[in-house]
This record gives sequence, structure tokens and C-alpha cells, in this order.
Amino acid sequence: FRQLLARRELGRCRQEHEEYLEEIERLQREAFLALVHRERESARRRREQEAEAEQRRREEQQRRARLLDAAFDGNLGEIAAVLREVDELLTREGVGHDEVGAARRRQQRVALLECADPRGNTPLSEAAAGGQPRAIQLLAEQGASPNCKGAFGRTPLYRAAFGGHLEAVEVLLKLGADPRLYADDGSTPAQVASLDAVASVLQSWDLCLTEAMLQNMEAERQRRAQEAERSKEAEAKRMNLKVQQLAKEQRQCHKELQQAYCELNRRVAEHDKCERRRTGKAELTLQAIQDAEAQVDRLRQEAEKAEETLAMARLELREQTAEGEEEAPGMKCQVTELHDVLMKDVGDRIRADGRWPVIIDPSGQAATFLRYQDTNYLDTVNPDHMRPERIRLALLGALRYGKPLVFDLQEVDLFPAVQQQLEAVQPGLAQELLSRRLLEQDRYLSLLRPSDGPEYSPTQFQEARLGQFRLFFVTRVRWPTAEQVQVLLPVLVQQPSGGL
Repeated sequence: FRQLLARRELGRCRQEHEEYLEEIERLQREAFLALVHRERESARRRREQEAEAEQRRREEQQRRARLLDAAFDGNLGEIAAVLREVDELLTREGVGHDEVGAARRRQQRVALLECADPRGNTPLSEAAAGGQPRAIQLLAEQGASPNCKGAFGRTPLYRAAFGGHLEAVEVLLKLGADPRLYADDGSTPAQVASLDAVASVLQSWDLCLTEAMLQNMEAERQRRAQEAERSKEAEAKRMNLKVQQLAKEQRQCHKELQQAYCELNRRVAEHDKCERRRTGKAELTLQAIQDAEAQVDRLRQEAEKAEETLAMARLELREQTAEGEEEAPGMKCQVTELHDVLMKDVGDRIRADGRWPVIIDPSGQAATFLRYQDTNYLDTVNPDHMRPERIRLALLGALRYGKPLVFDLQEVDLFPAVQQQLEAVQPGLAQELLSRRLLEQDRYLSLLRPSDGPEYSPTQFQEARLGQFRLFFVTRVRWPTAEQVQVLLPVLVQQPSGGL
């Protein structure tokens, strides 16, 4: 009878095991499909953004070509239409009509008016070459410079004189065109004038008027430069506030994700306990695990979206402040170089810096590498791994055997939580460990407890092994907080150029 019951129990266990494996396979398949879907969606958004950027570039080129042709032909309606399109485009982008918005609109308008063809000729220069005084007047009123130099160093006045356009020459002189400017060959507009009337006007022109107008134009240029600087500062301030708000939202997303991970681990522990005790509530606990996993997946996607939005805002802020693509602080390495950089510290760069590394790798390959090395690995989203006693023993073991202690922060900002748990082990431990003072003058012996076994006696800690101790933090967050960058050495793991 006992054998019969044992066979039945064995059959039930095998059936449950098969169902468990099927469930795991289903969940893995769903997770893989979700990952593929996210990657495809990300690639689709990236293609759409590239297509939109290319479309904007083509439209900008078309507007410039239309403006140049309209200026040469004297088509005032087309010139006004092109300028109106630029104004409407800025309106669609959300640029207002306040002081900052008006300054940005003027900057965009002047930038368009100062565009040049492949030979370097601007729309005003084209209007001068075509003998279009009304187009010259309109373009100059909108902010175009009458003294710009194009192909062969020829000014609009030079080209108008060369073409024999008397009325265009007179308008340019009244607008401040300087008849003394030389072309690359050393000739002046008066010397190349094709009509005597044009040469006479240029030679008899009162240069005092030109000097006065040049001073006015210089004053206007300085005023615009100051206006642009004020607009730039205001925009940078606005972007700073936006970045701060997005960073706050990102931290909130990571906090919620951390709580969801803790809840998932609690549900898994409850399920394991039910399986061991056979209380018959395994289905309920399994459903709770699935709900917790769904919550983690949803919050992870929200955190990734918040991080991407924050990264784009930071990029826009760098462009607004004219810093360009600044180099990320710290070190960079490939995945294949992790052993040399982290474990061997080739070149003693980590030791010379004095800070422990935080390995930034959104792909997660660095975490996998460190997990399967000879390290004491702690998963910070697992509450069991973050117990003070476990952290203390993991730290003592790493010091005793001279191997790395790894805190895997996952894609959650858990660095403050790690510091808090280190303080729970021993007050002041976080600062002593981060500053390496714990390794000096046998300070680490303060971590020993009377209940520790003989393997943790002071004689078991050797100086040579203590010198090989490492502390690593690894994160999937692309932009660590300023606190982490300040106290830790960023090591950015770059992906191979060919991708995966």
C-alpha cells in the first residue's frame, strides 16, 4: 500500500514537474516575443525619426533653392511665401511669439536669408546679379547683409555693377553696400562696371554715408547677437528645468520598478514555500507571480521610455548650450575587454583614479560576465541578497579570498539602497568602503562577529589577498545619477560596431 501511494505521489510530482516546465517554456516564449516586439517597435520609431529628419532636410534644401531662384527673378510673392513657410513651421514646432520666440524666429529667418548656393552666393547676391531692386530691398529689410561675399569674393554690389543694373546699384548703396570692398582678383565694383552711368554713381558716392550705415549695421549686429545670447540662455534655462523634471520622473519610475521587483521576489518565495508545504495554494501563488511579472514588465517599459526621453532632453540641452557631443566621463571598453579592464586593471587606471567602477552596460552582458566569474555576486533587486548579514558575509568573503564583490543594480537606481544596507551592516561602512579606508589598518576586522566561525579569524586575512579585492557596481541604466558619477568611476561598455 505504501508503494502504491509512493507511485501515485511520484506520478503527481512528475505531472507537476512537466506542467512547470511547460509553463516556464510558455513564459520564456512570451518574453522572447515581447522582447522581439519591443526591438521591432524601437527600430520602427528609429526609422520614422530618420525618415522625418531626411524629409525636413529635403524640404529645407527645396526652400533654399526656391528662395535663390525667386530672388534672381525678382518674384516677391515667392520670397514672401518661403519666409511665411518658415514662420508656420516654427509655429507647428511650438515656438511662440513672446520675446524668446520672436528672437528665435528672427534667427531662423536670417539663417535662411544668409543661405548660399554651391558657389557661395546668397539670395541678396542673386537678386543683385538679376538686377532686382525690389527684391534687394525686401531681403535687406528682413535682415540679409548687403556686403556678403560669394564666389570669387564678389559682393552683391560687385555683381550688380558688373551686370550694369543701375537701379540695383543705387538701392544697394543706400542700404549700406560698401563700394570699397575688393574681390579676390583685386578689382572693385567701379572698376568692373559695364555702364558708364553705374561707374559714375559708384565714383561719386559719398563714403561718409556708407560709414554711417556700416556703423548702424554693426550696432544692429551686436544687438542681434545680444538678443540671441539672451534667447539662448532662456532656452537653456527652460531645457534645464525640463531635464530636472524628466530626471525626477525617471527616478520615480525606477523607484516603482524597484518595489515591483521586491514584490515579485516575495511572490516567488511564497510560491516556493507553498510547493514545499503542499498547501494546495500553488495555483494562486503562481497566478500572483504572473501578475507581479506583468507589473514588472510594464514598469520596466515605462522606465525605459522615461530614460530615453531624458536622454533626448539631455542631448537637446547639450546642443542648446553649444557643447556638442561631449565625451562621457570615465572609461570606455568593449565587452571582450572586461577581463583586462576590471579583473586585471591593465595600466592601473582604476587604482590610479581611486574610485570603484560603476559598469554601465544597457545590454546586460557585463552583468552576465561578472556573475560567472569568481566573484561574490549580489542581486540588489532580490531582498534576500540585500539582507545586512548576507552583505557582511559576502564582503568578508571577498576580502578573505581577494576577489571582487559585485552589486548588480539591474535597470533600477538602487545605489542609495545599497548604501543604506551597508550602513545597516555597520554605521559608516558605506563611506569607508567607497573611499577604500576599510582596507587600511585592519579596519575590516570590525566587521567580524563573535558568532563567526574559525574561517573568519583575523589570521585568515592576508595582505596579498586584500590587495586583490575589488568592488564593482554594474547597471543597465544609460545615464547614472550625478551622485554615482561623483563617487564611482564610470566604465561605459560599448557594443561591437557590427552589432548583434
